[in-house]
Order: sequence, then C-alpha cells, then structure tokens
Amino acid sequence: MKRFIKYFSILLLGLCAFTLKVNAETKSIYVNLENLEYSTNKKDYASITEYKTLEEFLSDYNSNKLPSIYITDFLFDGVGAVKTPDLDDFIENDSNDTKIKTLEIKVININTTGNIEFTGKIKGAMIGVNTNNITKDINIILNNASIDTDSKKAPAIYVYNKDKNYTDCKVTIKTLLGTKNYIEGGKLKKVSLIGSDELDKYSSYYSNESLTNYNKYSSYYGIYTSDEIKNILFATVQADSEDLADGDPYYFYKCSGAISSDIDLYFEGEGYLKVTAKDEGIETKGNLTFSGGTGDYEIYSQDDCLNTTTASSNDRTVRNDLIINVNSLFAYVDSEADEGDAIDSNGKLIINGGTIYAFAHPSSPDAGLDSGNGTYINGGTVIATGNMIDQISSGSKQDFIYASFNQISADTLIVIKDQDDKIITAFKTGRNIGNLLYSSKDLDCKSYKIYTGGTIDGEETNGLYTKINSYNEGEEITFNDASASMLLNQNKDISKTVLIILISEIILLIIFMTIYIKRSKKNWTSCLVGRRM
Repeated sequence: MKRFIKYFSILLLGLCAFTLKVNAETKSIYVNLENLEYSTNKKDYASITEYKTLEEFLSDYNSNKLPSIYITDFLFDGVGAVKTPDLDDFIENDSNDTKIKTLEIKVININTTGNIEFTGKIKGAMIGVNTNNITKDINIILNNASIDTDSKKAPAIYVYNKDKNYTDCKVTIKTLLGTKNYIEGGKLKKVSLIGSDELDKYSSYYSNESLTNYNKYSSYYGIYTSDEIKNILFATVQADSEDLADGDPYYFYKCSGAISSDIDLYFEGEGYLKVTAKDEGIETKGNLTFSGGTGDYEIYSQDDCLNTTTASSNDRTVRNDLIINVNSLFAYVDSEADEGDAIDSNGKLIINGGTIYAFAHPSSPDAGLDSGNGTYINGGTVIATGNMIDQISSGSKQDFIYASFNQISADTLIVIKDQDDKIITAFKTGRNIGNLLYSSKDLDCKSYKIYTGGTIDGEETNGLYTKINSYNEGEEITFNDASASMLLNQNKDISKTVLIILISEIILLIIFMTIYIKRSKKNWTSCLVGRRM
C-alpha cells in the first residue's frame, strides 16, 4: 500500500509539473482596440507596431522580423497588397484600364500563437490571422470587443492559409462570460489567380459572354504571374461551370463572411456574440464547430448566415461539417437580400444542443437548414423556416415536425398542439414563411395541429415562448406533413438496403450450395470407385 501511495504521489507531481509547464508555454497578449495598444501582463501597455508603407513591411517580412502583433494599412496576400476589384468592377467602369487598387483598411495582424484577447471598440479595421506553417493553437478571445470594418469589401476577422486541409493549427474564437461582443464586416471580393503568362491556356474554359469578358478585361485576369501565384497565402478556389457562367476567374481567392476562415474554425465561450454581415455571416472552407453547450450567438446576413463552403480541393476531400452545441443561436437572413440559407453545410450539419432559430430568405429557394451530406438533430430546440425543405436524416436522435403550408404573414403568432391538445410550441418569426421545421427533446406526438393568431400570455425570447400561461385559439390551418414524407422516403431507402442485403445473401447461399453439391458428387463418385475396387 505504501508503495502504491508513493508512486501515485509521484504521478500527481508529474501531472502538476506538466500542467504548469503547458500553462507557462501558453502566451497571452491583451489588445486594447480603442488605443491600439497591447500588453503581455495587463499592466504595461505599448503601442502596436504600425507599418506605414508596403516597402517597410516587406523588409521585415522577407527577413522574418515581423512582431507578434502589428498593424498595416493593407491585407498582405504573400505577393503584394490585396487587390480589391472583381469582374463587376471592370464591367461597371467598362474599361480595361481600371487601376488595380489595394485593399485600403487598417489590419491588426496576428503573427503568433497562444491567447490574444481583444477589448474595446474599433471602426474601419479588421483582424488578420496568418496560420501558414503555424503548428500551435491560436485563441482569439473577445472581451467586450466591437470590430466594424465600415466596408463591404473586407471581413472583420479573416483566418487565412493557402491549404484548406491544414490541421496543424487550431483557431478558436472565444467569448468571455458576461461579455457582449459585436462583429460587422463584408467580404473579400474574388481576386483572379490566372497567371498573366498563361492567359491563353485558360481561354478555352470560357464561352459566350464569359469569353467576351475574359478577352476584354485581360488586366483583371492577369493580376499576377504564375510564379507569384505560388506565394499566395490565401486558399485558392477553383470555379465550377456555374461560376464561370458569370465570367468569374477559373482560379481565385475570396472570403465571403464577416468572419471567414480558410481552415477549420471553432467557437467557444459563455458570452454573447452578434455578427452583422454585408454578405455571409460566418464562412469557412473547413469544419465550423460551436462547442461547449454555452454562448449566445446572433447572426444577421445578406446571404447564408453560417456556411461551410468547399466540397473539394485539388481532388482532395475537404472537411465541411458544421457542428452546433450552444446555449442559443439566432440565424436571420435579411428579407431585402437576394438569397440565403440560414445554416448551410456542404458536409454534415449536426445540431447537438441549444435553442436554434434558423430563418432563411423568405422568397428565394433556400432552406433554414441545408446540408450536402445529411442533417442530424440530436438535441436542443430547433425552429427553422425557408422556401425549400432539406431532408432530416433518419440517423437523428431527436423527433421533429416538418410542415409546409400556404404562406403565413410576418409577425403572425404560430402555435402547434399535439394529439392531446397540449401546446408543443408557440412563436413569431417576424417574416413570411411557407415551411416550418420544429424539433425538441420533449417532442413526442402522433399527430399535431397548427394554429395562427389568437391571444397568448407568457414569456418569450426572440419570438419563442419559453413559458405559456394561457392561449385562446386562433385559426387552425391545413398543412402538408413533410416530416411524414421524409420518413416514408427514409423507409424506402431502408427497404432498398434490406432488399440488396437479401439478394446478396441469396446469391451467397446459391454459391455455397453449388460448391457443396459439387463436393458431395465428387465424394460420392470416389466412394463408388472404391467399392468397385
């Protein structure tokens, strides 16, 4: 026993020493956005190094002397300062002589690992996080921070890497308990990555109006040489046929969200984060994960609120899963926008917990929840609306209701009751809706009714009634139970699978029986020969 206690004590001491070492190695930088100062101990603050010219910056960049945090008046892409115009800029000016301007915005550049905590407000600025060749974690901590780019051409936070499959660096955005944080930004417009020395090579990819634009605006398509493109620090995207139909470049880089990442991005924390986007809300080219079951998020966008975008990269599969486990998440596409899903994953969409509101564009063919490889609802309370219905996977651990009906006007009270006339949920969406998805852990009904209008007394948050004291019924509406159709389709899929398995088993049985009969005949023949002898 004494020997056990001795070794156990040594083990504990070793673990304590290891923990202390890990904590000691995790660097922390505290940034005051209003004064553009930083500290490593929260006491002694100094001004953040600011490069006034590209030449001054390149001198330190090429000699690997950049500080851990620094400021530029441009976002550097590895060749020159980022170019802003996309094809629309050339067409609007109807000239091939349009000057290629640099992205003129104050950039707070993160060039280190560990914890970087931001506090205070700033406007006309963004945060750039370079993860190329970085092999440790980066934690962006928001402590009552407000970042507004004041531009539709720049994201507020951009995590960049030339390799969309890069996983050696984990970047997490954390909100501290009790804090309120605000992010507002646009998108980095498409920049052509067709080499100026290889323009003829790509002309065959364009046709009709796209080819006309390609030939006319050669200075747009040939911004960099092929050798320069190899040094680009941002993820390269290859256009598909749909993109090229609009005349966009065959290769380009862009980021569409107010918060964008070329690699996986994680969100944690117990605070509040509001994202207001001039295009997409939060966009990644890898996985997007909200974890911990805490944190409150509100995303207002002019396109998809949450989006994992890239299905493949140079014939390699890119992780595009979107995983949500929060306290609450409110995703709202502006009705004045052209389009937009509320939550869109090109991989799997997995909801494990939290109160989730997902309101797609009210008139475009978009969905509240949309996924490329299946939508799984395993926990939480989910309300989603849109004009499209995306099938919920049979692998989901939680029941759901999916109804479609004639459009219900904005701000109309919607109440769902079960077969026992008990209220399942009640809410207002603030927009016209034609489809409704609802799911919760307490949902257990064989049939249900939907009512609009009436009077209700209770407590609500973001339109969802969390407590209902009384309800005087409004008008019961007719609807199509889309959830029943989904289950039917899933049962058909299961039936097909069972049929395939059954046929395979029959074929194997026939094969084994044939082999058995042949062997039996052989043994029987051998037996007869033996008797004759």
